[in-house]
Amino acid sequence: MVGTGVYVTWVTASLLGGILLMPLFRPQGKRITLSGFVDMFRRYWAHIALVFSIYVWKDLLDGLDRILMANTHLDMTPFIYAIEGDLVLIIQQTFLNDILTFVLTHYYVAGYMLLVYTASYYFAYFDDRWLADRILLAMFFVYAFAVPFYLFFNVRVTGDHIPEMETLAYHLTPDIQTWFTRIDPFTNGMPSLHIGIPFAIWLGLHRWDHDERWKKYRICVGWFTVVTGFAIIYLGIHWLLDIIGGIIVAYIAILSADKSHAWLWYRLDERTFNARLAWLLADLNNPKRVIAGWSKRVMGWLKQPSATQTGVVVMLLMAATGGVLLYDAAHQHIPAEGVSHPSGAAAADGWLVALDADEEGNLSAVIIELESGKSYTQELNLLEDGNQSQWGLDEANTEVLISDNHALVWQGYRIITLRFDQPTSHSYGHLTGPLYDDVVLLDAPEGPEAAIFALDNGTVMDISSHPYEAVAGTTDDVILIDGEENSLAWVTESSPLIANILTLDSVQNTLSVEVNATVDAAMDEQVLTLTGTVVDYTNASITGISFDKHYLVAEVNLTAVTRLVMVNLDTGEQRILGDPLFPVAEPSIGYGHVAWQHQQFLNSLNPVEGNLDWDVSYHVIVENRSYPLHVEDEVNQTSPQVMQDHIAWLQEGEKEDDAPEVRIFSLEDTFEPYSSKTMQAATILLIPMLTIWMIQRQKENGGRVIQTEEE
Repeated sequence: MVGTGVYVTWVTASLLGGILLMPLFRPQGKRITLSGFVDMFRRYWAHIALVFSIYVWKDLLDGLDRILMANTHLDMTPFIYAIEGDLVLIIQQTFLNDILTFVLTHYYVAGYMLLVYTASYYFAYFDDRWLADRILLAMFFVYAFAVPFYLFFNVRVTGDHIPEMETLAYHLTPDIQTWFTRIDPFTNGMPSLHIGIPFAIWLGLHRWDHDERWKKYRICVGWFTVVTGFAIIYLGIHWLLDIIGGIIVAYIAILSADKSHAWLWYRLDERTFNARLAWLLADLNNPKRVIAGWSKRVMGWLKQPSATQTGVVVMLLMAATGGVLLYDAAHQHIPAEGVSHPSGAAAADGWLVALDADEEGNLSAVIIELESGKSYTQELNLLEDGNQSQWGLDEANTEVLISDNHALVWQGYRIITLRFDQPTSHSYGHLTGPLYDDVVLLDAPEGPEAAIFALDNGTVMDISSHPYEAVAGTTDDVILIDGEENSLAWVTESSPLIANILTLDSVQNTLSVEVNATVDAAMDEQVLTLTGTVVDYTNASITGISFDKHYLVAEVNLTAVTRLVMVNLDTGEQRILGDPLFPVAEPSIGYGHVAWQHQQFLNSLNPVEGNLDWDVSYHVIVENRSYPLHVEDEVNQTSPQVMQDHIAWLQEGEKEDDAPEVRIFSLEDTFEPYSSKTMQAATILLIPMLTIWMIQRQKENGGRVIQTEEE
């Protein structure tokens, strides 16, 4: 796994550091023995499990957060920046130093883990149950209260928003950068857990350590919190408001732990839990008695509910409403209707055309109008395996191409065109004669006909003309072609890093762009570590292109890795999309978006099954943000296509026997007005339940006041 080495180093250093510091912080009179660690887990396993469940939560929720960001773009960073301005930038630029950057980066990760580890097992090891019950529960609450902010109040790291700000920690080395990219969505700024958890520990010790047996540890945690506050600002990670958010969440967590620790640990006390479990299993009648007791209490609550029970109902209703929104936001892509066994697909504007095969391998073209949801199926009389033996060709791939007004199905020597203005009919195209290397479809500048261009042994041919003729302005050593609207793009063998674009208007105009896929040497060394192959710039070549009026994206093969480069055709500016450490393929651009497939975190020398499949990402040009549509699954998602309001791709079945699908992802607003019975019912019920809860709470509080006055 990429980045594992540095992470193991951090974890090991944190664990050893915590153990070595134990003599410094141990309460007076306490001894340190090896057997004490075994006894610690026996007596406090539930406490420790509660804290470290945070790491399980984090992996799941970070994945969900990435999906939500891809679907919703809920970004609150501009509001934070509007309040703070460049305060964090001033701090970073004032203290900028390479040595300080190195030290604080390792302090940021290893120091934080050190504090979590020590707080988790110090109180347990020295059998301070009073503090273990309260502080470990407070640590859990800090993260639990932060979750809604991480999902629905996304705040990006400062170095990802302020132009002059650098994310010093994330880019210290390629190995560290890859590790951070893997585990952090970079949108969980508010509140800062690096402040929230240590401040909760410090505040808890200040509140509950009455005899000050942990005074040294409290002072250390206090200074740690201060230094961490400076580190997360300096390293270009957090905002000052993130620190304030962490302090507030910590305070609320302490209050919550103070009120709930007795109830929780009465039920999960390790000293009695095993005995209760043994009693429960000793006699089959015992579970019946427990269930009967629970039922009796529930019926009592229903007969005469208190504000507590009503509050639970209110929370459940709110959770149901939020759950519907969360599910809706996390499930923005759906399978295309009417396509059972797709073998290829193309999309443009509001149309999607998929090749669908029946049980005998016969192909049909399924034309889908996405706005209306209507689909039209046309039999093609072609075989899925591309059997072209009648022309001496055993097998030829079948491809589908699409323009604004037409679709084209190309198989060996045969081309079939489909018109969107007549989706219920199609015309069999002509036999092409030679087996072309590639085919491009454009809409004719005038009239309803399609313009078809083919690559024939290095020459670009106009095969919609009669007779066929070479396209003027092109050369005879072309190795790659693509088309968009009324323009052709091509790459030649003699200049494999130059993309040429020819406008087919009455006045032809050619634009040539040299694509640069170079990154820093340290990152190329990381590629060598991952693949065992040197990044070869000398023999680099463009292997895939896609373009529109303003931008061109090129897939560049560098032997060890393929990289995706986007070129601004108006300014000449170039940038690499995706992670330059890992392979990319099949770029598609249009309507302000770029989509591609990638193998994120693939280590060719030590591959992990979950990283061998292709996943889809997309980039919003105006935002200059990239979003992964899939998070570490083991299903291939390939051939992404950008449309006006959608992205479509081919997706294999999750199980071996499952049929593949054409999936469609909506780029429109996620939370559109819609009718949901669950949300409607929850909204209606919330009104009376909130009213009842307030009345009950008032009565109960009033009763307490009267009782106090009488006393």
